[in-house]
Amino acid sequence: MKNQKLGLILFVLSLIVIPNTRGQNSMGASDDFARIAIAPTIPDAMQKLPKGTQDMLLGKMRQIIGLNGMSALDDAPLFIMTPQLMVLSSDVTPTVPPMYTYNMEVVFNLADRYTGNVYATASQSLKGAGKTEQSAYNSAFSEINIRNGKYKVMMEKGKTAIVEYFNSNCDLVISRGKSLADQHNWVASLGLLNSVPPVCRECFDKANEVASEIGRTMPVITTVESKAKIEKEPEYSGGQTVDIGNKIFLRFKNAVVRGEKIYAYFELINKNPEDYMQKMYRLYETMLINENGDEKRNTMTKIGSRESNNYLDVTILPEVNTEVICEFPKVNEIRFLRFYINDNFFKFKNLPITK
Repeated sequence: MKNQKLGLILFVLSLIVIPNTRGQNSMGASDDFARIAIAPTIPDAMQKLPKGTQDMLLGKMRQIIGLNGMSALDDAPLFIMTPQLMVLSSDVTPTVPPMYTYNMEVVFNLADRYTGNVYATASQSLKGAGKTEQSAYNSAFSEINIRNGKYKVMMEKGKTAIVEYFNSNCDLVISRGKSLADQHNWVASLGLLNSVPPVCRECFDKANEVASEIGRTMPVITTVESKAKIEKEPEYSGGQTVDIGNKIFLRFKNAVVRGEKIYAYFELINKNPEDYMQKMYRLYETMLINENGDEKRNTMTKIGSRESNNYLDVTILPEVNTEVICEFPKVNEIRFLRFYINDNFFKFKNLPITK
């Protein structure tokens, strides 16, 4: 009886203790991986394929990435998904029109863009036939089942490897980000630093700190071309919610005065079926007009734990609204507020302030 009681006590204690043993860099919830961006890429060896065939293969890779909780971003800075194609046999009939047939194997690799190191793979045998080379390849690639369990296994293995990469190579990632900033390649620098997923908590915090510092100190560069574009672009007005394009919406929530600052709260809404990477440039263009008709410029924009007055990017999940906070000098009224997003101006008029 004593052994049974002791066993019961140990079991109960295990239920209490085990959930709290998860380390700060262990695998997290699926949302933690939304910021892991992977670029589907066609290698040089396959550039000879018809353009339509390349596009179809790119689409398959984007779907595999998106279905498994990560972001398919063509200019992702660190990680790529790339195919290898091995044609096992091919035939062209002497008929008119000719018939092309292929037996092939495609291998998908998750790899490091810089070193080429492969972290996970999956392969599939394909057969295709058609009256043209492109239709035969397309017939074969249509057999790629993006929901096949082997691709899920590949992506799960890739997630683990990517998390391990950031945990082990954080100093290298930050060093590369700083180096790009030193070369005045601001967008690439901030894109790299912002690619660290939240599940890598220690590296995530370090990278955000460096990104915020770069964003605060980087110069405001306005070229003749960009100035002309600003002057020519139409201004789009809306109510509490505006459509900023690509099925992404920006909605005003509320504005609150705290001390000598006023904070305007918005949320980005994704109406796409998949994750969407929204890039926000020239955040310093965001401004409001107060009760006296004076312009008050945005002093800082914050999304999640990241903040900048120049550039931020954010992965917006479907049905999960993303909060955006804009900081301004204190005003009594907001006659209108203007955002600069996707090369257009969007206005919100007569916004209420919560005192």
